[in-house]
Amino acid sequence: MKNILTYIEIKEDAPIKLSLEALSKASEIAVEKGTKSLALITEELKDDELNKLRGAGAEDIIVVKRDAYNMEDFSNIIVEVAKKYDCEDIFIPGTLDGKDLAPNVAATLDTVSLTNVMEIKFEGEDIIFVTPSYGATVLTESKLNKAPRIITVRAGSFDKREDLNGAGNLVEENIDEVKDIKSIIRDVVMAAGAEINLEDAPIIVTCGRGASSDEIFPLVKELADAFGAPISGTRPVIDDGVLPKASQIGQSGKIVSPALYIGCGVSGAVQHISGMENSGFILAINKDEDAPIFKLADVGIVGDCKVILPLLIEEVKKIKENA
Repeated sequence: MKNILTYIEIKEDAPIKLSLEALSKASEIAVEKGTKSLALITEELKDDELNKLRGAGAEDIIVVKRDAYNMEDFSNIIVEVAKKYDCEDIFIPGTLDGKDLAPNVAATLDTVSLTNVMEIKFEGEDIIFVTPSYGATVLTESKLNKAPRIITVRAGSFDKREDLNGAGNLVEENIDEVKDIKSIIRDVVMAAGAEINLEDAPIIVTCGRGASSDEIFPLVKELADAFGAPISGTRPVIDDGVLPKASQIGQSGKIVSPALYIGCGVSGAVQHISGMENSGFILAINKDEDAPIFKLADVGIVGDCKVILPLLIEEVKKIKENA
């Protein structure tokens, strides 16, 4: 019986949201195929965090301890675990690290990797993987006959499950570190704003060019502060230097799926939409009634941000005071 392995990326001693989304989907497929869903972690986690992996369906949680991330060494860990546990599918979160790991794992295993998977469906015995192109205006369906299949998962494409109730048996494995490493990470220096974690944020307030002026941007920031949410930006706002690169959402930025997305002066270019279209609830504010984002929004407000935002900020503060 061939198993399904999910590499769990960990930040600040907890599995990132996208890892749990990937594991949840892998576990659903394991149930469908009558096989086992395995989670691979590279550091010890507290019980609360391990329970998240169990909730996402992990039957076994394989621990290979490492002090620091290195792409070549971590690729080798994934390869060795996949071989030992006879894994037919390997799920990897589609983060920057994940997109480094996947092709290296695939090359070592003499197979292929499929990037940015946003949907998985069955056709008889076949599994079909759906990936987007051109800002998700074109969808490609792929069937990979050669195993193991290496799948990097697009953020927000699958639900993060907490009810799959995997056994979550802890299994510690000892895998020798790769010694002949071509590059070694000595230190990570964070650029200003690079600590922004948009991928796991439940609420995101986004500034478009229509709200990036000196007059309106402070209101966008005040709204974000009222929610306790991070601020993201569209490509033009980043290019204008209003926000750091780490804040960009879209085709050339980050892909997010918050429970609530608020777009302030965001027109809705297809490049930006491809990065936030899986948000749970979308509120858009724009003075152009024909702005494309209104086609996607759950609630659209046609109006000037400098008029609408103070009203919204006031209401949010009232709700919080009465909570």
